[in-house]
Amino acid sequence: MHDPLPAAFPVHGSAAGLSMCLFRLVLGSALLWKTVADHVYGMARYFDLSPKSLVRWRYERDEMAVKVLLSPTAFRVFYAARAVAVLAVFTGVLTPLAAAVVAAWCVFEFTFDRKFNTLFLGMMSVPFVFATGTGTWYSLQSLLDAPSLSAFVAPSPAPGGGVSWPQAAAVVLMFQVYWSSALYKARSRQFTSGDTLQKVFAQLASLRAELPDRRREYFFPDWFTRRLATAEPSLVARRWRIPSLVTVGVEAALPVLLVVHPTWWVGALLGVLMHGAFTAMLPKRLVPFSLASLGTYVLFLPEHDLATLMRGLT
Repeated sequence: MHDPLPAAFPVHGSAAGLSMCLFRLVLGSALLWKTVADHVYGMARYFDLSPKSLVRWRYERDEMAVKVLLSPTAFRVFYAARAVAVLAVFTGVLTPLAAAVVAAWCVFEFTFDRKFNTLFLGMMSVPFVFATGTGTWYSLQSLLDAPSLSAFVAPSPAPGGGVSWPQAAAVVLMFQVYWSSALYKARSRQFTSGDTLQKVFAQLASLRAELPDRRREYFFPDWFTRRLATAEPSLVARRWRIPSLVTVGVEAALPVLLVVHPTWWVGALLGVLMHGAFTAMLPKRLVPFSLASLGTYVLFLPEHDLATLMRGLT
């Protein structure tokens, strides 16, 4: 009996199509943002011993950390290799090797600075370790070869191109990211009651005056602070209850909306609004995560639809 699945969702080979190449460029941009921000805020000296950084001091005393302690020199070599690898991913040069270095760095960084955003960027780099031809489009070489800028931005995909298994793996990862996040939030009474967001904004507001402008992450106007951060906690929590429940619903629905072609635009719009709200809360920290997350949306589109979309933008 003929299996209809391959015709409906033709996953084959490891050759990257237009979607993977565009996502590589977006992921590279997110990694570049994080790399520059890390350097500006002093990550190059995290493993220094004289004077010992606060990060290393905490790391050595954290009994739950998987310690992969490096010498300051070895740390700086790995740190520099990560920066070169990020630039290579962005430009589409030796992408499989560069993506492997980036993924390894993200796992290492997670051992001393346990942020989900870092692990997410590392996970989304892994499919590029196995994909081939990720520099065919939206790379430095394709920019040099393109007869015009519009031909670079809106190239024609190869005829008969399907979904490669690395692209399918990235799509599955996004299902897991959104659904696990929605499930975790839905099972948390603290989140669904609005208490979590109340506490987050109250803490950010309380720290605002103690931080210099350059390091501040709280940019909301006074009326917002009075109503949704510093008012009576139980009242503020009730005001955050509906946004909290909406967040759970949107995260649960997003992958389905994106994977079903007629509703892709609805999912993309909801995703932009949701990640925009997340990023407004913690812009310095969440820009790379939000950018990479939104970049995955092109992986849900068929090649010809993505090409049509890019032509519309030019």
